Amino acid sequence: MEKTVLVVDDQVGIRLLLEEVISQESYRVELAVNGKEAFEKITQQQPDLIMLDYKLPIIDGPTLLTMLQKEGYHIPVIMMSGLPEKAKADVQHSSMIHKVIEKPFQLNDIRELVATVLQK
Repeated sequence: MEKTVLVVDDQVGIRLLLEEVISQESYRVELAVNGKEAFEKITQQQPDLIMLDYKLPIIDGPTLLTMLQKEGYHIPVIMMSGLPEKAKADVQHSSMIHKVIEKPFQLNDIRELVATVLQK
């Protein structure tokens, strides 16, 4: 069965780039612009992986993680941030975090990371 990756980022260029790269690896990609939209998509159809931007409008990445954990979700999350050390400190309590990666990132790193997480 096809695995689904939800990409959550408020920058359209990053969303589209990640959609292109991840879908080339035969995964289905869903997109969300902010944490509120992401939460709605996650509750409707649980993705296998969430690529989550740290800083988002309406509901930010760490707040979304807290909401998901309160609801009992255990979906692996790769958090993306221009400030990876701050992001790591803010989300270290979350068991859902698989890795925090720094923006800008290398596309090959994304391919490998997504493949590693979704093989489990």
